[in-house]
Amino acid sequence: MLNRAKEQKTDIIEHLRGGEGTVIRKTLLAPGDSFGKFKMCAVLTLEPGCTIGEHAHMPDAEFCWLLEGELVIADGGAEHTVYPGDAWICGGGDSHYTKNCSDKNAVFLAIVTE
Repeated sequence: MLNRAKEQKTDIIEHLRGGEGTVIRKTLLAPGDSFGKFKMCAVLTLEPGCTIGEHAHMPDAEFCWLLEGELVIADGGAEHTVYPGDAWICGGGDSHYTKNCSDKNAVFLAIVTE
């Protein structure tokens, strides 16, 4: 399955998971194109001040990899600042949230598995 860049859908999402601001989601592979493996496979852009509200992953899991900027994430009940190249995962019923506390856009790959 090939999904060329010019065919990838971009959505603007306000208040994702109850968060603040606007998230730009570029879908790399739609759920129907992933052989039932992904609920989401996308590049997300969080504008400065944008947050993704706290939410849990069970039975699914979410893997993220920061491409640009910096983010504050919740992991294991603590907040951490992540930088380009850092990766994190949330699953097993744990919850997490994401905040862009910087003055630049933050861009990351997000894959939610079935």
